[in-house]
Amino acid sequence: MAKYDVVVIGAGAAGLTAGALLAKQGKRVVVMDREKHLGGRAMAVPFEGYRLSLGGHLLEDGGSGITKIISYLGGELKHGLTSKGMPVWVDGKWQSIQSLYSTDKNELKKVIKILCDTDWKELDKWDDKPMREWLLQYTTSEGVIALFEYIACAECLTDKWWDHSASDNLYTRKMHYMERRVAGYSCWPEGGWHGIFDKLAASLKANGGDLWTETSAQKVIIENGRVKGVAFDKGPKAMMTEGFNWDVIEADAVISTLPVWNVLNVVPEKNLPDWYATKIKTLAADEYKVCWLGMYVASHEPIFTGLDPTELAIWFDSANSRLPGWAFLATGYDPSVAPPGVHLYNCGFAYQGARGREWIEQKFNLIEKDLAAFYPNRWTAKNIIWKRRHVVQQPAFGVFQKPALVGMFRPDYTAPGVEGLWFASETFRSRGIGVDRAARAGLTCVEQILGTKIPEFKESWHD
Repeated sequence: MAKYDVVVIGAGAAGLTAGALLAKQGKRVVVMDREKHLGGRAMAVPFEGYRLSLGGHLLEDGGSGITKIISYLGGELKHGLTSKGMPVWVDGKWQSIQSLYSTDKNELKKVIKILCDTDWKELDKWDDKPMREWLLQYTTSEGVIALFEYIACAECLTDKWWDHSASDNLYTRKMHYMERRVAGYSCWPEGGWHGIFDKLAASLKANGGDLWTETSAQKVIIENGRVKGVAFDKGPKAMMTEGFNWDVIEADAVISTLPVWNVLNVVPEKNLPDWYATKIKTLAADEYKVCWLGMYVASHEPIFTGLDPTELAIWFDSANSRLPGWAFLATGYDPSVAPPGVHLYNCGFAYQGARGREWIEQKFNLIEKDLAAFYPNRWTAKNIIWKRRHVVQQPAFGVFQKPALVGMFRPDYTAPGVEGLWFASETFRSRGIGVDRAARAGLTCVEQILGTKIPEFKESWHD
C-alpha cells in the first residue's frame, strides 16, 4: 500500500496550488482528479480547433495571489490584455459605465483611501451586511455608491444591492486598489487557462509530487478522529455497472478541494460535528448555487458591442429571458483560442439555484432572442459558424456571496475533531474571486499543515 504525507483531492486551482507548494516544501504528495483535463471548474478543453473553458473566466488577481504562487514555484504567470470598458445594457441600448455613473473624483479618492487604510480583519465584521451600509459611513455620493455596487453585482452575478455581502467585495476592492490602482481588475492569462494549470502541475512533478488523473476519490478514511488515507478508483471502468473496486492510499493528511455540494460524498458526515456538517449542507442547497446558461459562439466577424474587443459587457435585465448576465469576446483577449481568421464569443445568463430541464430549455430559446437584440448586426446566420449551449449548474459556478453566506459563516479550513483533514475550496472559507480565490485557499491550507507562514507570502492576504 502506497504511503504519502498528503493526499490532495482535486486538480483545480486549489488542489494544484496546494500540491505544488507542499512538494516544494519536501512533502511526499499526490494530487488526484477524476477528470483527464486539469483545472476543475475552470478547465479549458480543445474542441475543433477552438479552446473552450468550462465556465467564462477572466483572471482577477492583482498580483499577490496565484500570480505570486506560480512565481514562488519558479514559473511565470504573465498577465495578458486587461478588460477595457464595461458597456451596460440599459433601456434597450448599450451605454458605458462612465456615462451611467458620474462620480466626484475627490469623493471617490477619499473612500478608496479609507478602504485601503482599513485593516483586513475589520472587513470581517461586514460578512452579514450589504456594502451600501459600509459606504454610507463615509460618503453620500450616489456616483461612488453606484460604482461600487455595480462592480459588486457584476462579480457576484446578483442584481440587487442588498443581496451581496460587503466583506467579500471590499476585500477584492482593497486588493485591486492597492495592487493595480483600479476598482476592478481582470485580465486574460498569457498561455490561456490551461497554461496556469500546466505550470502548477509541472512544478508539482518537478519537486517529486505525483499527479493522478482519471482517478476518483471515493472515501476519506478516518479512524479515531484521525485521517488514515483515501479509498479511490483509478482508470476506466470495464462495464457501466462496475463499482466499489477501491484501492487505498495511506496518508497522514488530506486536503479536499471538493465544493460543498460534493464533499460529503467523500468525507463521511458521521466523522464531522453536526453543526459543521450543517454549514456544509446549508451552503450546498440548490437555492444558493450560482448558475448560468451560457453560449459559446464561433463567428466570422467578432461579436461585441463596439466599445472595445476586450470589453466585459454586463446586463442586469434582459427583455426576453429576464436574466442578468455578462459577455466577452475570448479572441479579443487571446486570438489563439480559435483558428486563424475566426472568432470566439462567450456569454452567460445568470440565475440563482438549480432549475429543471423544461425551464432551462425555455430560457435558452429566450436567450437567443436577447442576443439577437444585443448584437443585431453580428448575431446573424451569415456571421455565426456554430453555437454551443452550456449549463453551468452541475457543477455550479459557486455559492452566492450573499450576506451571512460568506467569511465566518462558511465552514473553516480545518475539520473540527478530525486531525489531518483540511478543506481548500472557494465554496468554503476563502476570499477573492474564482481561480485566484481557490489558489489562496490552497495556500492557506498548506501553511496550516506546515505549521508556519511561508515568508514570501507574508504580504499576500489569504486567510
